[in-house]
Amino acid sequence: MAVSALPRSRARAPLTTATLPPAVLVLTLVPPALDLLRSVEPSVVLPTVGLFAASVAAAVLLVAWAHFPRTSWLAAASMAAIASLALRFVGADVAPGLSLLAVIALGIGGAFASAVAE
Repeated sequence: MAVSALPRSRARAPLTTATLPPAVLVLTLVPPALDLLRSVEPSVVLPTVGLFAASVAAAVLLVAWAHFPRTSWLAAASMAAIASLALRFVGADVAPGLSLLAVIALGIGGAFASAVAE
């Protein structure tokens, strides 16, 4: 029984970059903005609004990660947002740092880069 080899196809799938809509980026920036407001003006305490904003940001990042499952920077951002949300539930002081870490993960991945015209 002979083995035959088929010629290799030269067709390749085009590489696409994961681009996030501006609404996702804005929703992700809301929890760190509320944390900054709380640190600058301590009399303004909005724990419920911050918790709601963190939950929306975590949910939006999870949906975006489900849409682009091969992007490790989006996975890191969504995991940091989920950890920030969990720590906000228990009232830990490191929760603002983790929401900022989610924004940094998005920045490293290139989510804030301008769109490239092809």
